[in-house]
Amino acid sequence: MRFDQRDAIALLAVPLIVAAFKAENSVFAALCLCLAGAMVVFAIARHDELLWKQRFALGAFIFLADLAALLYLYSVNGARELTEQTAPIVAAALPQPVSSNCPIPKNAVGLYLGNRVSVITEFPHVVFRTHGNDVLRIDRAASDLLITFRVFNDRGTLVARLDKNKFTTKNSASHVERPDVSHLNVFDERGTQILDVQFLNPQAIKLTGILRYPGVEPIVINEKYAGRGGSIMPQSCSTGTEPDFEGN
Repeated sequence: MRFDQRDAIALLAVPLIVAAFKAENSVFAALCLCLAGAMVVFAIARHDELLWKQRFALGAFIFLADLAALLYLYSVNGARELTEQTAPIVAAALPQPVSSNCPIPKNAVGLYLGNRVSVITEFPHVVFRTHGNDVLRIDRAASDLLITFRVFNDRGTLVARLDKNKFTTKNSASHVERPDVSHLNVFDERGTQILDVQFLNPQAIKLTGILRYPGVEPIVINEKYAGRGGSIMPQSCSTGTEPDFEGN
C-alpha cells in the first residue's frame, strides 16, 4: 500500500488517540477514539490498489482495535468517575477512627480497646470491674505501667494471676510471654491467648483479649472493636476514673 498525500488525514488520529488515553471523561475519550478510527478506515478505503477484501480486513482490524481501546478506557474512566462520586458517601457512612476524635492530654495515657479509647488521667485505673472485684487494673510506678489481671478460662476457673506485671501461675500450663520489653501476652492452660498488651509509647497502651469472670458475660476486645454477648459496643472516647467495662 502506497502512502498518498491524502493519507495525511490518518496521521491526525495519533493526537486524538493520545488525548483519549489522557482524558478523565469517558464520553470525551469515546469521541476521540471513534473519530480516530473513522479517519484511519477512511484513509484505507481510498486505496484502490488494494483488493476490497484486503481493505475490508484492515478496516475490520482497525474497528476491533478501536473498540477494544474504547472498552478499556470506558472501564477505567467509568470506575474513576464512580469512585469520585461515591467516595464522599462511603466515607461518611463508614465509622471514623475513634482515636482521631480523642486527643490525649500531655500528662494522660491513652488506652486503646478496639473501637474505644479511654483517657487515663489517674492511677490506678480499672479496666474491668465486676461484683466489686478489679479483674484488670493498670498502675503506674515512675515511668512504668503495670498490669494486674486475674485470668479465668471459659469454665470460670481461675488459672493465673498477673500482679503488677509479675506472673503467679495457678495452672502449670498457663504462662506469660514477653516478645519484647513493651509487649506482654498472657495464655491460659489451653494455650489460648487471653490478653495482649502493647505499651506503644509512654502515652499509649493497646489492649486486646478476652476478659472473663465467673457468671459474667465475657468481654471480647480485638483490633477493631470491643463486644459483649455477641454485640459490638459503640465507639467511645471516655475520660474520668470510672472502669472501662463493668460486669453485669
